[in-house]
Amino acid sequence: MLKKQPIRPRLGTISVIGEHQVHVLESGSPSGSPVVVLHGCGSLAEEVLLPLENSQQRLIAIDRPGYGLSSSLPPQERGPLGQSFWLERFLDTSGLGPVTIVAHSIGSAAALHLAARRAELVKALLLVSPCCSPVPPKPLVLLRTAVAPVIGPLIRRHIMSRWASLFLRHGLRSSSFPNALPSHLNMLPSGHMIRPSAIETMADELRAFNRDMALLPGLPEQVPIHVLFGSQDLIIDPNVHIDWLRQRHPRLLVKRLEGVGHMPHHVAPAVTLQMLSAIIEAVEPGLLTDVA
Repeated sequence: MLKKQPIRPRLGTISVIGEHQVHVLESGSPSGSPVVVLHGCGSLAEEVLLPLENSQQRLIAIDRPGYGLSSSLPPQERGPLGQSFWLERFLDTSGLGPVTIVAHSIGSAAALHLAARRAELVKALLLVSPCCSPVPPKPLVLLRTAVAPVIGPLIRRHIMSRWASLFLRHGLRSSSFPNALPSHLNMLPSGHMIRPSAIETMADELRAFNRDMALLPGLPEQVPIHVLFGSQDLIIDPNVHIDWLRQRHPRLLVKRLEGVGHMPHHVAPAVTLQMLSAIIEAVEPGLLTDVA
């Protein structure tokens, strides 16, 4: 019986910024407005880019540090605040100029910190199911066990890596619920995603999350922020995060999709692209934007 070949990750370009390797995938129109795309916890640039491929903008999706082919940050810098400095270095080095940022879930936290510190680098933010408010800790028994002293390395290397496709499929199903898992997500490279370094990064950024988000100051009003949430998101509570954002940015624009979970960009990609078009048109009137 032939052994099933693992799915290989999509390869883009790799830059070295300081001491760190950064993996970038590009899609869309090279002449479009630059849009940096950030994935959520435990994911990849490849995943968050999939539903946005038909954009007429220039999409620049990055493996956040410690995920995919991007090298890890030191443990003390893996939270949203430290990642915002990493993103700042990427933008300064790449010469992209001010960009629109699309971010999913916890990827939104670093984008918000960057906008608060360096508003001149950010034209606008489109946040998809943003995880940004400090939240009560969750048990996350498997993750805590996987990073525990002594036993953790064994679990990461010999259990989670061996059964990567099972763990990934479970995570994607949970995030997609109550919607069916989109078939294109079955083609993600599970062995590449459920790696020991990625699991450590996930745990470290979650540990630092509440501390870092409590430090976020008010957000600059000149940076438009649009939010897309699924009304049935069971991963995070939309009301908590929307209310928290409104306290810091009173001009927040929010769209909710009824019956949709934590992955609205996959369930309703046309809506996501329409929102991207609208926010770019707001900051760059007359620019050719996405065709819905």
